[in-house]
Amino acid sequence: MTLSIRDFQEESFKCIRCGLCQMVCPIYAELGAEPAVARGKVRLVKELIDGQVTVSSRLKEIMDLCLNCKACVANCPPMVQTDKLVLAARAHIAEQAGLPFPVKAALHNFLPSNGMQSFAAQMAYFYQSSGLQKLVRASGVLGTVSADMAKQEGLMPQFAPRTFRNILSQLPRKKGGKIRVAYFLSCMTNMVNPDLGKAVIDVLERHGCEVIIPPAVQCCGTPHLAYGDIEMAKTLAAHNVNALMETGAEAVIVDCATCGGALKEYGELLPETADFSSKVRDISEFLVDVGIKAGNKPIEAIVTYHDSCHLSRGQGVRTQPREILKAIPGIVFKEMPEADRCCGGAGSFGMKHYELSQRILDHKLNNAESVNAAIIAAGCPACRMQISHGIERRKLPMTVEHPIQLLANTF
Repeated sequence: MTLSIRDFQEESFKCIRCGLCQMVCPIYAELGAEPAVARGKVRLVKELIDGQVTVSSRLKEIMDLCLNCKACVANCPPMVQTDKLVLAARAHIAEQAGLPFPVKAALHNFLPSNGMQSFAAQMAYFYQSSGLQKLVRASGVLGTVSADMAKQEGLMPQFAPRTFRNILSQLPRKKGGKIRVAYFLSCMTNMVNPDLGKAVIDVLERHGCEVIIPPAVQCCGTPHLAYGDIEMAKTLAAHNVNALMETGAEAVIVDCATCGGALKEYGELLPETADFSSKVRDISEFLVDVGIKAGNKPIEAIVTYHDSCHLSRGQGVRTQPREILKAIPGIVFKEMPEADRCCGGAGSFGMKHYELSQRILDHKLNNAESVNAAIIAAGCPACRMQISHGIERRKLPMTVEHPIQLLANTF
């Protein structure tokens, strides 16, 4: 991926201003403002390249109003790569104006450090389980600081008492297998949902795999790209490629749509890693290729599926998760309307634009309710966090599960 927005000049000229992006942009549907939609952003980047506009707080605000859901790209007749154009604009803004200290500290110190993530997860778990969180909420102290902060705090997922990395050595493991695979452990699986990590290992081993989990793997780099820190994203990409290739694995398996999308695009960040990117497989892709094996324990529930943007439009993985769900005994699968509509999470977007994010999410929840779903299956931890928060906010009789956890529960 280029560092210079000038390399996107030709891309910016491709926009024919037809307005079809307005039909599919979740943010435009809520705001109805031209700068919110792809057409407006492409025009602004063109003017930025031409020197007609300069970096400003307003420009940054407009470029931040993007979910990177790629719906505009999929619906664009001349196929303008607006998602990458916006990321390049953010990189230009970060280069010109710098990153806020807390953001830079998180990107350079916290996210690349497995040790710091483990410590932070333990502190978050203590905060949630000790009663301190309830005390803080009851006191209203967050509300006195900011009404938005009080609401945003509710987005915080329930952290696990121990990270997946901390329990990995205690898990029963099978030795050997017909296929050697490297499991890329996402930050969210590690800190929030170690049960998903257990399910991934169990399911892969039941499908004849030897599962290797390299301890040195770090953050995939998506947050860095989102904030315009491309150099750090390249550093993480090079590190992760080395750590994963050293395993000698035939395939790199990912359970997180966002991480999988990032790993598959490492070849754009670092052209010399293109061979690596071809080995990356979402776990649903991989299982369908080798043949899905389900157990005999039924899951009696109406289940629908949410297409996370980074998996469906980002990687073209749509049918495979549905095949897994339909292979599970007991499940009644019902397709919800607009299954591939963004849920509004998009990493930190839901924190920075809480009210807007929740309005976008309500469309998703209404669609899930329309098919009487008891379970919404989703292959992205960020989507699951967002949807879970909405379910709790609206007190709906639903849960959100990863398809692989449902499959693992059949054994």
